Amino acid sequence: MTLLGSTTAAIGQPNNRNYSDQSDNRSDRDRNGGDRNRGDRNDNGADNGRYNRDRNDQGRDDRNANRDRADQQVRYGNLRWSRGDRLPERYRQNQYVTNDWRQHGLRQPPRGYHWVRNDNNDFFLATISSGIIYEVVYRDDRDQMWRQRYAAPTTYNDDSYYRDCRSSPDPAGVIAGALIGGLLGNAVGNGGGRTGTTIAGVIVGGAVGAALTNNLNCEDRSYAYKTYSDGFNAGRPNATYQWQNPRDDHRGEFRVGTYYNDPAGFRCANYTQNVYIQGRTQQASGKACRQPDGTWAIVS
Repeated sequence: MTLLGSTTAAIGQPNNRNYSDQSDNRSDRDRNGGDRNRGDRNDNGADNGRYNRDRNDQGRDDRNANRDRADQQVRYGNLRWSRGDRLPERYRQNQYVTNDWRQHGLRQPPRGYHWVRNDNNDFFLATISSGIIYEVVYRDDRDQMWRQRYAAPTTYNDDSYYRDCRSSPDPAGVIAGALIGGLLGNAVGNGGGRTGTTIAGVIVGGAVGAALTNNLNCEDRSYAYKTYSDGFNAGRPNATYQWQNPRDDHRGEFRVGTYYNDPAGFRCANYTQNVYIQGRTQQASGKACRQPDGTWAIVS
């Protein structure tokens, strides 16, 4: 009894050295374990935080890279957007909105949409609010359509007035005002922005153009060209435009009849012309169509 009681008493003493050492060892293990657990948790949290930051940084880098690629593509004009893409902010400015969509053979935009034209003269039907593209009309596709229907596009080098009279007096300012459309398109295409208000030219080339200006000197043709440009680009059906050269009293009337879209969707117009030279009247008629670059060309 005494030994058992002594033993029991010894085990139950809180000041017992062995118990104290064991408790200290357990406390150290608990503290160390807690410290290690807390340290591990903190380290894991820090690692996770760094991982998330790295992932966010990578996401920002990817977005920046995408924007840079898009900006580069926009800058160099090699981007072909498709339905569902979003137009860059640059092309969502008012100067790129095409309100004369009918003259380009485009369909009427639905409510909440508008047509946008980029610097390459491509057209995009996009939502006004977000710039999401619903329909695309690329100029190179329309160039191919034009070739199939009207042979090669007409340039200012094909224009008889430009060839014959560019070094002569130009009283109506046809060349200086870039009313020969090929000259305007060539100038605007080199770094300038192509918008609906900058292309307003007309090219009178080939045999038909020569017939229109037959027996007219260079000054007469300057005035006549001004009426061609005014007439086709005004968009007013059944309107008559008159010209007169005060130096020789030669004069003429140019009448634009009806506007219409041809089967390929190009904007066209019928015309008639009366030229009065020394009491004689010369008449001509035919049609002109608007080329993919926006310039009018006499086609018949």
